Amino acid sequence: MDTAQFHRICRWLAVGSLLLLFGCREFLGGEKNILTPEVIKYSVPTDTPKPPVKEVPAEQLSAAPVSQLPQQAPSLAPPVEEKLLPRQPAPQLPKGLNPVPTPPQVSPRSGLPQGAVTGRKPVVLSRTPDFAYRDQILSEDTAWHGEVVIEGGLTVAPQATLTIDPGTVIRFQGAGTLPVLVIQGRIQANGSEEKPVLFTSSYEEPLAGDWQGIVILASEKKNLITCSRVEGAETGLDSLFSTITVKNSRFEKCRTGVRVQDSLFVMSGGGARDCLLGGGLTDSEADIRDASFSANREGIVALRTSLSLAGTVLEGNVNRGLKAADCRIRINGCRFAANGNGLTLTASEGSVTASVLTGNRDYGLFLNRSRIRVSGNEIATNGGVGLQVDDGEGVAWGNALFANGTYDLFNAGPDEFRAVANWWGEKGSDDLARRIYDNRQDATRGRVYYVPVLPARPKTGS
Repeated sequence: MDTAQFHRICRWLAVGSLLLLFGCREFLGGEKNILTPEVIKYSVPTDTPKPPVKEVPAEQLSAAPVSQLPQQAPSLAPPVEEKLLPRQPAPQLPKGLNPVPTPPQVSPRSGLPQGAVTGRKPVVLSRTPDFAYRDQILSEDTAWHGEVVIEGGLTVAPQATLTIDPGTVIRFQGAGTLPVLVIQGRIQANGSEEKPVLFTSSYEEPLAGDWQGIVILASEKKNLITCSRVEGAETGLDSLFSTITVKNSRFEKCRTGVRVQDSLFVMSGGGARDCLLGGGLTDSEADIRDASFSANREGIVALRTSLSLAGTVLEGNVNRGLKAADCRIRINGCRFAANGNGLTLTASEGSVTASVLTGNRDYGLFLNRSRIRVSGNEIATNGGVGLQVDDGEGVAWGNALFANGTYDLFNAGPDEFRAVANWWGEKGSDDLARRIYDNRQDATRGRVYYVPVLPARPKTGS
């Protein structure tokens, strides 16, 4: 190939390349580009259109009444429903125990508790009291003497000891909220026969319910109340889960003299008088000696308690001297006289020995489903029945049963009862058969076995 042919071929190739390039440009750069699709853009508003706000001049805003001011937009949230706890049923108290009375409501007119006796004279102190408290806590050891005035609640903290000197007078005053002394630490009330400690209200003539009382709360320390008098309280002494010893101290004119629950309680001397309930014992261990529970509506009511009662007098109580249920009982050398009923034991076990049960209105001793040993007692001159039994779990021997109003022994149940070796008075055996009520009078009752009969009166608690 010569040079001229080579140049001719190169020119043709150049022309072809230009034509090919032009055709591709037309194909790619037309109105409709299939390789790069058209992007369509939409405009979305970011803010919600708001209605125009009508401006109110400041001077008009301050002068406008409340009803004409712009109101806040109502909330779209649903109203919150108030959820209340369901009403709880009132707790049921054991039968035979008086409930703690509800504190009296204050009259808006007089400022005195509703139902309170008006016209009573408050005590006028001759000088400023040595100690005065109102709703306080004693966190350190404290010793009282002279005159003490308490309003509201006074609490002795768990780490503190309250010592009270002989002759100290503690007055609780206040209408509406009953003042109270709460012992979580320890109390040592050291009265003497010549100078007793007095816990009372602010009135010259205290009445039951003037103040709440002394509360020993969860204190297992050596709490001691000696030679003291507590009067005019709802509950003179209220021991809860505690240990307390009371010596030669009296509780008078209270709704409840002493109330003991889940506690270890020791009482010697003293007692309760002129109360609705002299002593209430529940789920406790109690040792009461040489005390007196007299002229109360109820003497002592015990429930599920281990009770040792010795040398104690229960006399002149309107309903009964002592009523115990589900208890362990040891009664020795006590006197139950001139009560509505003398001694009532239900579902209990233990012994009644060397005691006197006389002159009670209805019966002297009533055993109901109780394993009780009755020995060496005088059961006489009761208005209805001397000894009444509902079953044969107990046994009676060595007693003097005589001169009771209707029957000396009344078997009210279908079981046999053994009352052997007792003395039934001076009358003959024919009269004795009429003094014992059993299956001879009613075939549905159990037999009473009373032979042999003691020929002479045994030595008893009298």
